[in-house]
Amino acid sequence: MQRQLQLLTLFIFFISGNVLADIAVLVHGYHSSGNVWRAKGIVQLLGNNSWNDAGTYAPQGNYRQFGNPLSNTGKHVVTVELPSEAPAEIQANLLTQYLNDIMHRYPQQKIHLVAHSAGGIVTRLALVNNYKQTEQFNMSQLITIATPHLGSPIAEMANKASDTPISIVAPLFGADEINRSEILYKQLSREEKNYFLYWLNRQALPTMKYTSIIRGNGSLLKGDWLVPPNSQNMALVPVIGRNAQVIYTPGDHHLKRADGFILLSLLP
Repeated sequence: MQRQLQLLTLFIFFISGNVLADIAVLVHGYHSSGNVWRAKGIVQLLGNNSWNDAGTYAPQGNYRQFGNPLSNTGKHVVTVELPSEAPAEIQANLLTQYLNDIMHRYPQQKIHLVAHSAGGIVTRLALVNNYKQTEQFNMSQLITIATPHLGSPIAEMANKASDTPISIVAPLFGADEINRSEILYKQLSREEKNYFLYWLNRQALPTMKYTSIIRGNGSLLKGDWLVPPNSQNMALVPVIGRNAQVIYTPGDHHLKRADGFILLSLLP
């Protein structure tokens, strides 16, 4: 019955002369926040090209408005705030709350998910956990930037360090995140059987477009030394495979304004 009502709503929306609108949801990575998309000029660049900055979703249900609010017309971009050092499940559950709010309040909108680094893993987990529900809505695409889909050797090293005396002295040097992020480090370790990423990479996902933006230069000085280029490739994820589009771009692991130009070519 709910599905029939959604289809009826869409039918009425179309015959009224309108078209589906769009919301781009930007998900940050580890040791970061939603503001990074603005600090790097990406939201502003999208704004200069007809994407309204509709603000950010934050915990406790707070929703801050920057520009015009979300609506069922036009193109909007929102950022989210996640506890980036927490296990992937905690982050994914919070992201799910944000997405559910958007999907239920604006069912006519097409949702475009854009995630950086570990945010891509969190986003995929949210899609897996809510597979049946997200299939009912207009999930248009997932774009990941420098995401360790096959794991990160650096996260693996950090996870091993958390089991050594290093974890005891780390707080003395302001590096207590090695303890706070112990579970997340393990989850982002290179995929092996019975590991988190091995499981995640074989779970069903909604039918939508998948694009990997890959830092193509793996050198220590000029490239992404945190995540190898092949690990960033969703085409190598068994459950996605050839359905993924791949775009190579130079630079290190961090977000940059140039990513905004790529997004403009991928977003409607």
